[in-house]
Amino acid sequence: MSDDRAAVLESEDRYAAAINASDVDEIDDLFADDAMLMLPDRPAVSGREAIVAHQREFFRSIKASIKSVVAEIETLEGIVYVRGAFNYAMAPKMGGEAITMRGKYINLYKRDEMKQWRIWRSINNIDHPHDD
Repeated sequence: MSDDRAAVLESEDRYAAAINASDVDEIDDLFADDAMLMLPDRPAVSGREAIVAHQREFFRSIKASIKSVVAEIETLEGIVYVRGAFNYAMAPKMGGEAITMRGKYINLYKRDEMKQWRIWRSINNIDHPHDD
């Protein structure tokens, strides 16, 4: 496995661990400055600072739990493409029933000025949305 692929797979693990720990500092470290987060049924969130603020607000009221599996990883010119699937649960911190879902995602990584791989685009969808 190439060093680039290994570094990106480590970042994938760090991202899941950060979500599970509600760790916005780790999320801040994983995203590129010009990143975009595209979640189902939500407007896109543009820029690392906006993504961190979005996640901070989300984690105030929700305890999230994610388990993801990488299905495909490809190194392209200047980009690493990751496709995977996830199981996700959101539990209200004030109590109540957790919402569970499964879905698919694509993360695109690019190097920053320090030559570190950062999430540049994160696109997520839900296979079976929760019942409203």
